[in-house]
Amino acid sequence: MTSHSTHHRAAIFLAGLTALALGVTGCASAVQQQNETESAAEPVAGGILTVAQAQDAQPNNLQAGRQGNASWAANVFETLTAYDENREPQPLLAEDWTIADDGLSIDIVLRDDVTFHSGRALTAEDVKYSLEYNAASSSQVAFVSEGISAIEVTGDTTLTLTFDEPSPSLFDLFEYAFIMDSETAESGLDDGSAVIGTGPFTFENWSPGSEITLKRYEDYWGEPAYVDGIDISVITDSTAMLNAVRSERSQLAIGMNTQDVRTMSSNAGFTTTPTSGAVYPLGLNIDEAPFESKDVRQAVQFAIDRERIADQVFGGSATPTNLFWAPDTPGYPEEFDDAYAYDPDKATEMIESAGAKGATVEITVISLPANTSVAEVVRSNLEEVGLKPSINVVENAAFGEQQIAGELGAAFLPLHGLNGLSPVSLINVLPSLREGNSSHFWTDEYAQLRDALADAQDDEARSGALLELTEYMVDEAFTANLVRVDGENVVSTDVHDLEWSNRAYLRAGTAFLSE
Repeated sequence: MTSHSTHHRAAIFLAGLTALALGVTGCASAVQQQNETESAAEPVAGGILTVAQAQDAQPNNLQAGRQGNASWAANVFETLTAYDENREPQPLLAEDWTIADDGLSIDIVLRDDVTFHSGRALTAEDVKYSLEYNAASSSQVAFVSEGISAIEVTGDTTLTLTFDEPSPSLFDLFEYAFIMDSETAESGLDDGSAVIGTGPFTFENWSPGSEITLKRYEDYWGEPAYVDGIDISVITDSTAMLNAVRSERSQLAIGMNTQDVRTMSSNAGFTTTPTSGAVYPLGLNIDEAPFESKDVRQAVQFAIDRERIADQVFGGSATPTNLFWAPDTPGYPEEFDDAYAYDPDKATEMIESAGAKGATVEITVISLPANTSVAEVVRSNLEEVGLKPSINVVENAAFGEQQIAGELGAAFLPLHGLNGLSPVSLINVLPSLREGNSSHFWTDEYAQLRDALADAQDDEARSGALLELTEYMVDEAFTANLVRVDGENVVSTDVHDLEWSNRAYLRAGTAFLSE
């Protein structure tokens, strides 16, 4: 059996992963701190941390990854475990667990000193409720909780999860599924009237579209937070957000556009910290002409100038890559990273040989500025190799509905957040890769290679399975990434020891302000 013993809270949030390493990977570790050079500063209690963010809170979408929740959710709510810098799960609300030898069950022991902000003790019933809620939500890891066949509460702080088959993404679920108050979540989360968790801060006030206020929870089970509270302003206008940060009305900016991040990075009073990366893939529907031909699909991928997209659209802050995986993934198949290096002559020849010259191609694009700019480069590239592309810009909500239905047309340009997830989770999470994808691509071999990755039991086996799956995906070319963008938040140097969860959610329990 695999068992995990109790750890002190300090073991959960280990320091030491440098901003440089995170900037290369594009994934924020659960223990990432804002500024390693500031770690020697003496903590000071008091003060209010001020945050500006581009999107409003979505408590009704608590279990899903939403930028509007990145500033507050992991301060108000907690999870069963938290990954350390080696992607090993460490105790948080779960202090111990034992996995059966066959991998078909796990016994969990919760901390017995945790209370919700209402004062009620956390119980195993709350964990059961939260995992079942996650399965029915739009959470990126709902597929993992859906795979739980039974949840048996065996005591006030003990429970057993049973599975039909071993789940390699189990600790992704434990990292992402917030544990909620079962007595208030059903009604209170939808309108924000009762947002009650176990974290170091309480959710005091929310004025939709305007501000969110958090207050230090004095009865927190761990070390109390240093700051008295967190004031979050929702600022959707980029100029207004930049001004708020420049004037130091806001000490932290989440969701600031790339150009303004670069502007602030040259300001001695601020630093930047990486957030979880995002990818911009190009998908092709194999059921629609001319993309039923694998040669044409490959030709299109050779036709795309990824370097131009990185430079022209993202100002050099993006990384050209064909792959969906984060480069710090164990066994990252770097030999396929540039399998579709820009080669318009080859693309033209392949399209002509396939008899597809002059074929019309409509590219469906989500109506986000970066995506529409990427689409213009893709349109130009495809024209250069003999196709006749057009762009169909679709509003976000409608694009999402079409993506869920798997009906985005002949070609499409979505946006996917990596959220710090492993490849075995990403193949089930990303709409471009999962079953029912808009490329209409699903073969026995694809399913078998996906299963082999999910079934791999050690790093060597996972690396081999990831290599084979990647090679197959690259060859079939039903979708390929164009660029990976590592987002960044801007933080005042007056703020010390901020931490970020694996999916780049702020954890301010250890943060403090300069005197």
